[in-house]
Amino acid sequence: MKTIVFVSPPLTLRERYGVDRQSGGETMPLGLAFLAGVTRREGYETYIVDAEVLGLTPEGASEAIMRHNPDVVGFTAVTISVHHAATVARLIKNIDNKVITLVGGHHISAVPSETMKLFPEFDIGVLGEGEVTIVELLDALKNGRNLKDVKGLILREGDGFYLTGKRERLKELDSLPLPAWDLLPKISEYYCPPVHTVKKLPATNLVTSRGCPGQCVFCARTVYENKGTYFTAARVMEMIKDLYHNYGIREIQFRDDNFTVFRKRLLELCENLKEARLDLAWSCTGRVDTVTPETLKAMKEAGCWQIWYGIESGSQRILDLVQKGTTIEGIREAVRWTKDAGINPCGFFIIGHPGETKESINETIDFAVNLDLAECHASFMTPFPGSELYITYEKYGAFENDWKRLNGWTPMFVPYGLTKEEMKYYSNKFHKRFFFRPKIIISYLFKIRSWKHLAVYMQGFRALLSFLSKKEKNTAQ
Repeated sequence: MKTIVFVSPPLTLRERYGVDRQSGGETMPLGLAFLAGVTRREGYETYIVDAEVLGLTPEGASEAIMRHNPDVVGFTAVTISVHHAATVARLIKNIDNKVITLVGGHHISAVPSETMKLFPEFDIGVLGEGEVTIVELLDALKNGRNLKDVKGLILREGDGFYLTGKRERLKELDSLPLPAWDLLPKISEYYCPPVHTVKKLPATNLVTSRGCPGQCVFCARTVYENKGTYFTAARVMEMIKDLYHNYGIREIQFRDDNFTVFRKRLLELCENLKEARLDLAWSCTGRVDTVTPETLKAMKEAGCWQIWYGIESGSQRILDLVQKGTTIEGIREAVRWTKDAGINPCGFFIIGHPGETKESINETIDFAVNLDLAECHASFMTPFPGSELYITYEKYGAFENDWKRLNGWTPMFVPYGLTKEEMKYYSNKFHKRFFFRPKIIISYLFKIRSWKHLAVYMQGFRALLSFLSKKEKNTAQ
């Protein structure tokens, strides 16, 4: 028992985003890179197969995995990719039934028994944070110890399942080794955030904390609950310098659930970035109630040029109902402060909240257009496994719980009083009103810095047109 292969399963653009084109965005499987760093440190021969970014079919993925002669294969899977992970696991079992197949990630952590029952191809489920669990599991398998003594697992037992007990959260993230970037396909070539959200190339994503104190009913909080942990500023700088010097990265998007919530660490990191004098640009996510003019000034001086806020709605009634904990005036204030600091404010919005009406959606559209935002995304409300809404949705609307289609870009949850056709109509209306304005079009022209930028922008524009040109029954007013 010495070789493990970690796998990001195949997933097409159509499945993930609902379109056949997109603007260049591919995200590193950071969770697998951290796990691989841990198992390699502990002496296990370790590989990563990122079937999604390589564009592999399930058959191609299984062949790539089996070239490494694995003893154990560990899949990471979100809700829309778990079926594909199971397909690859089944193909592996057909080749060599002795290979032990694991599945981990937010999805199985949220619905462990349901997932294992539906997919017999998985031998073991790893629940919660996996870095400590995976080492204890591999050691137990190697030494023939009882797997029931390893916390954080769901095991098959007869016709049912056995949960080995909850694994405690990892308190000191700095105890983890650097992610095994080198086991991934070449970072500077295969991975890049959507190019319209990037200032410098090559660019990539990084997650430096886990968890968020927010109580939003649509967020899956199974793994991290509301307890935040983070890498120290010094450790984040170590990861940044590794990506910068050894992989040529010149921009980083911090994709933490809430990068701005740990204010002391944020200010320390800004000081470290200024002292390092790297030719590096960066952007991040944040909540509007976690920024101040002082922190924004420090972020700008340290190279931050863009912040994505989870705004969600332009209706205070809806914000209160989904327990966002923010106010319309607070959103306006944070956007104004961000703009004044010289940072581009961007917004994430959701259409189809619990309690949503045509009037509240129009409020949101008007709000988004009148805010001084540089970018925005408007997805459909989706009750993902692990969220409060996944349990309570019946109070608010109809939900088509098809895991293969829970991507956020397909209207699977429809609030009472609305129809799926109306949801699509308002999504189109939102994107047309926001993006087809001279101000936004001109801003995109100024962002073009190379022929590569131009080519990917044109591809992204075609994707937007494809998204908007879907024919819906227009019954809304």
